[in-house]
Amino acid sequence: MDFQILDSIPDLSTTKSFTDRYFSKRYIKNYGGIQNNDLMLMFHSNRIMLLSLAPSHFFFKSSKKYRINFSIGTVDRLQNSVKGKGKKGGQYLEKNSTICEVFDDETSFKVPSCVKGTLIEINESLVEHPELLREMPDSDGFIAIILSSIKVSESTKNELLTHEDYMSLIRNKDSC
Repeated sequence: MDFQILDSIPDLSTTKSFTDRYFSKRYIKNYGGIQNNDLMLMFHSNRIMLLSLAPSHFFFKSSKKYRINFSIGTVDRLQNSVKGKGKKGGQYLEKNSTICEVFDDETSFKVPSCVKGTLIEINESLVEHPELLREMPDSDGFIAIILSSIKVSESTKNELLTHEDYMSLIRNKDSC
């Protein structure tokens, strides 16, 4: 009997990514009334949220080199420090709190937290490798990890566009 070990390896091309398996994606279109200022929050069942830019964000239409600044006014988001199981000491965020500023030589825009909660972690990799924001927005290119209460998390999740609704809007816009 001739058994080929390579034949036993499953097809991984259809395997979902970590975020696709464990996070529920929700979207905000035209945040702040700005056309294509679209944001994505990925919700885990444990109330952790990943904040990122949505694929339709105007940022993705430009191929310019850019940088990301996590120092907002007198607050340096990179200095955020949480401790313990209860995530004590994290910076408190309001819905419109700025997490970072993305800029190139000509333009800039601020990324809001979009939800009330505690800043758990900033993706420090974006400082050295800002291209991750464009190349992998729903995985290694996330901007921040935020934790909110169950009530806030559920109400926010219910207010935002589901992945299916968002994709339908994007497809309809592209076909017009």
